Amino acid sequence: MTTSGVWDAASDRIEMKRKSSFTLLDQTERPMPAATGDEHPAQMEKLWKLMSTYQPNDPESIQKAFARHLEYSLACTRFNFTMQDAYRAAGLVLRDRLLESLNDTTAYYREQDVKRGYYLSAEYLIGRHMQNAIANLDLEKPFKDAFMGLGMQLEELFAEEVDPALGNGGLGRLAACFLDSMATMSLPCWGYGIRYSYGMFKQCIENGRQVERPDFWIGDGCPFEIPRPDITYPVRLYGRVEEAVDEKGNFVARWVGGEIMQAMAYDNPIPGFDTYNTNNLRLWRALPAKEFDLDAYSSANFTQAVDQRRKAEDLSAVLYPNDATYEGKELRLRQQYFFVCASLQDLLRAFIKRPNYKWSELPEKVSVQMNDTHPTITVAEMMRLLVDVQGVGWDEAWQLTKKCCNYTNHTVMPEALEKWPVEMMERILPRHVQIIGEINRRWINELLEMYGDGPMIEKLSIFEEGDEKKIRMGNLAIVGSNKVNGVAAIHTEIIKKETFPEYYRWACDKGEPDKIVNMTNGVTQRRWVHCANPGLSAIFTKYLGSQKWLTD
Repeated sequence: MTTSGVWDAASDRIEMKRKSSFTLLDQTERPMPAATGDEHPAQMEKLWKLMSTYQPNDPESIQKAFARHLEYSLACTRFNFTMQDAYRAAGLVLRDRLLESLNDTTAYYREQDVKRGYYLSAEYLIGRHMQNAIANLDLEKPFKDAFMGLGMQLEELFAEEVDPALGNGGLGRLAACFLDSMATMSLPCWGYGIRYSYGMFKQCIENGRQVERPDFWIGDGCPFEIPRPDITYPVRLYGRVEEAVDEKGNFVARWVGGEIMQAMAYDNPIPGFDTYNTNNLRLWRALPAKEFDLDAYSSANFTQAVDQRRKAEDLSAVLYPNDATYEGKELRLRQQYFFVCASLQDLLRAFIKRPNYKWSELPEKVSVQMNDTHPTITVAEMMRLLVDVQGVGWDEAWQLTKKCCNYTNHTVMPEALEKWPVEMMERILPRHVQIIGEINRRWINELLEMYGDGPMIEKLSIFEEGDEKKIRMGNLAIVGSNKVNGVAAIHTEIIKKETFPEYYRWACDKGEPDKIVNMTNGVTQRRWVHCANPGLSAIFTKYLGSQKWLTD
């Protein structure tokens, strides 16, 4: 569900422009429609009036919406549909209501000009959508009554949903809990990640032994996700850096050449419990800039004809590709940069769309949370977009980056923190290696003034020396972040004393001992008690006197 890219790999500063900002005919910007006081073209007034009311939530209206989607969205007949068809139609009924809330929430955030949080995570173990969304929207009784009237049990529909294979374990579940909690607390926060086609794997038992099979969770489609081909960004890999001087005599770097991939957005509404608020989880799917090589196909090079599509789809195919080989490591690095690049373009574009924006206001309006080391290339990419694309001076850009970025550490063993070979990064992300090198040079100079030359310098340097020079992504994250947090009180103490003791000493010496903080997010009781065990939930509510425990 896309078209060929509109970006030229030989050009620089193509970032932060959606594909829809160009026409596919002449690559000029499309004119904006004239707007009235309510921001809508006058000729669309009747349409906006038709959209001014909400979908009714009484059982009969839900039944009518179900029948409509079953026939007109899924092309089923009243005499021939499966329980999977019924689940998908019910999911579309629910999605209609989620979209109303999501659109209203987004419009409210824009109107209030709120500070927005963006949670970047390589995985989200979000669980099944339907039951949780029905509970959070307070639609349990009308949906139950509606489908009972049609001879169906909601539990039968819940069983048809495939668990989105977007996460592996604690890190992904923590991310999902945060999204649910932030929506419930009416905090303006979005999640960003990757729309994996296969996730981890499906477990099967054959001849008494566990075997692993591909888990193509989106094979039958997901009725809750919203494809957004209008929100597609370019992502460059490889290429070279050209250095020059601009008309003002300032040094400029241009990252050109290489390969351009497309990042297309898929939105997943995240409703809060007992609130009007619905936030969003935006996942990126990798697509080629050039869908099909007709010349190669005509020359009988059939594999080469679709090679660009295969290479692009590799980026969002599988959660955590095996990195035991050099090729696996390279794929994982490309994958991480792919979603970070698209996410930062998207959130910075939202910032500069504000009337009369000033870059000095960025930390007042944007907070980026990096969930573990997977998205920590964010620090270098933020600098690249600010300095190279937006023309912000280095010193100002670095202060903005440090104030906007925060890092969640999940790994207590220093040797388990991600490190990338410099040689690999120079091939894939040549401009980022230059930026990280400059960040490290200035960082080391600051440390030398405080401690002189010694073991502190080697420990805190972003670069690790040795037979193979590497970039320590954990060190890059802490140097470029406002706050660093652990995920439990004991874990946070281990970070201070064992994982990053030198960094904690530096923070204390600077008079900032609160640089490393604890941020614990517990089990989401709405999903794991209220939805998983309604009987137990009813007992809690009865003896506690209300449902307030569901938001405690």
